[in-house]
Amino acid sequence: MSARRRAGRHPATGAIVVAVVAFVLDVAAGAAQAKSASSLPYPTADVWAAAVRYLRVDRGFPIREKDAQAGYVLFDYADGGKTFHASLELVALTDGDGRTSTEVVITVPDLPQRYEMLLLGELGAKVRQERGPAPPARAKSPPAEPARDAPKSRGEPDGGLPRAPTIPAP
Repeated sequence: MSARRRAGRHPATGAIVVAVVAFVLDVAAGAAQAKSASSLPYPTADVWAAAVRYLRVDRGFPIREKDAQAGYVLFDYADGGKTFHASLELVALTDGDGRTSTEVVITVPDLPQRYEMLLLGELGAKVRQERGPAPPARAKSPPAEPARDAPKSRGEPDGGLPRAPTIPAP
């Protein structure tokens, strides 16, 4: 009997241990990259002011660092007697309707995503409360109408659509 067998280890045990360790490290790395984002249809300056007030005044979180030009806030999320490092980022965008909008990204790496989503929802409500309804979308220009004197295609009276057959009256 081999020395490995006498020690009570199966040859595949090492491979299983390596696979489990790799899986745990992969999950841990993925959790550290978690972040939640939401788009608000307001200018970044408006969202910035509301976000700082929300974090510091409404939630009472200590702000460790902030930079309005770069659009980020580093703060401590306190929950259940524990403190977690967190961040808020603002990115200026233009939404599909042509409005200036702001993407808000909140990251609390050591907590489940539901905490980030809660903060995003509450911040969005605060911005709407302070700034009122979102600015209207830019009016899109109507599609160009065909010229009235344009010739009909294929000689059909309705611009190329076939005419429904009619039955002659008796």
